[in-house]
Amino acid sequence: MRIDKLRTNRSITKKIIFSYILIILFALLIVGLLFSFLARFYTERQAKNQLIRDATSIYNVIATEQFSGKILSDSKVRQAIRQNILPELRNLESNFTLISRDYKIIYPRDEEAEIFKNLVLPKIQYKLNPKTKKTIVMKLKINNTENFLAILPSNSNAPIGLRGWFVLYSPVGPVQKLIRSLLFVLAVSLVITAIIAVLAGVLVAGAIAKPIIKLKARAEAISKRKFDGVVEIHTRDELEDLAVAIEKMAVELKEYDLTQKRFFQNASHELKTPLMSIQGYAEGIKDGVFENNEEALEVIAQESSRLKGVVEELIFLSKLESQDGLYVFSETPINKVIEKSIEKLTGIAIKENIKISLTSCDNVYLNIDSDKIIQALINVIGNCLRYAKSEIKIICQNRPDWLEIKINDDGNGFDESEISKLFERFYKGKKGKSGLGLAITRIILEKHGGSINASNASNGGAEFTIKLPRE
Repeated sequence: MRIDKLRTNRSITKKIIFSYILIILFALLIVGLLFSFLARFYTERQAKNQLIRDATSIYNVIATEQFSGKILSDSKVRQAIRQNILPELRNLESNFTLISRDYKIIYPRDEEAEIFKNLVLPKIQYKLNPKTKKTIVMKLKINNTENFLAILPSNSNAPIGLRGWFVLYSPVGPVQKLIRSLLFVLAVSLVITAIIAVLAGVLVAGAIAKPIIKLKARAEAISKRKFDGVVEIHTRDELEDLAVAIEKMAVELKEYDLTQKRFFQNASHELKTPLMSIQGYAEGIKDGVFENNEEALEVIAQESSRLKGVVEELIFLSKLESQDGLYVFSETPINKVIEKSIEKLTGIAIKENIKISLTSCDNVYLNIDSDKIIQALINVIGNCLRYAKSEIKIICQNRPDWLEIKINDDGNGFDESEISKLFERFYKGKKGKSGLGLAITRIILEKHGGSINASNASNGGAEFTIKLPRE
């Protein structure tokens, strides 16, 4: 399946909105259930507590000397309640019954007493214990109607004829109606909250998705090698960091792209020059232009050798970049590696009358591929040999985290404009050869976790600084 065909039907904005709605709905559901439970629990508890307070107030009116030994009529009882009970009493319309200790109904004396005697008393009689002084609150169904029922034991100060239990019961309906009203208000509030939250979520999702969409467009442009143009995102979070990282990547890819173009241009030039020379001399031999073919053949041989060298270096450079298995690491004394590098170039140094001096490190062992490091050092020292006047100094220094090797010559140094190009492929100085030596050195050192930099030394010559990690 092609990459450009991999598409989803859901955009990031829709995913964010969908996830946001699910979270909001889940949160509202939890809030609704919790509120419903707490509202029901609190309302019923308040109703029960009020029932107990009302029962106590009514009983305190009835259980007095004015009613002792008398038949309690409904009109007299209610008149006494209205005269003596506080105005905030809520259950004046509730039903109440006074039961003696022998389980006879003292009040009321009408048909309500028969209903209570037949439907209520059998269900609560097991709770009527003369020794219990605690008020009992319970739910009970009377005539298919749910009621809250409070059973209040008489106190020791009540007249003997009025001692027993006072029962006050009130329908649950008003409480349930209040709960339903609260739940309705809650439901409406949750719906309004959900609508507002969804609208806010759409705006938030758009704000979140907008920079992501910009980054996506920028990434697609980079994939098409359109490196110009900068995406600016100011969110002060990871998205802004991502935008900065993408722009850094774009700059590096642009540089890499330019490097590759220069590489192919330079490679074609480096390969074309000897090939043209070989072709010219070969055609001259064929056409009998040269009186002495030996000289022409010598040029062809030299150019062929040069061409072979360039191709081998290109292959070697490619392997160094792509094949990690090409490196064989082992603990090696760095002094011996540097000394071997110098030894391989001693002949050229003597020929050019240039002195190579080494200030050795202590006995330091590094985990390196010694052959590759020797090759890297030969490339650097060889470069210095081409420009040095009389001396090359190699100074090895220990640092806490790395080993530093400085190689400088007493030549004319670098032009400032060429320092940044020294380690590019096929970049050659005035006395350069293939232009691949320092590029190979850089790759080798980077594969070792190290680095190389070039600068002008204080004495005016060129200076290379190599760093290799000690761990």
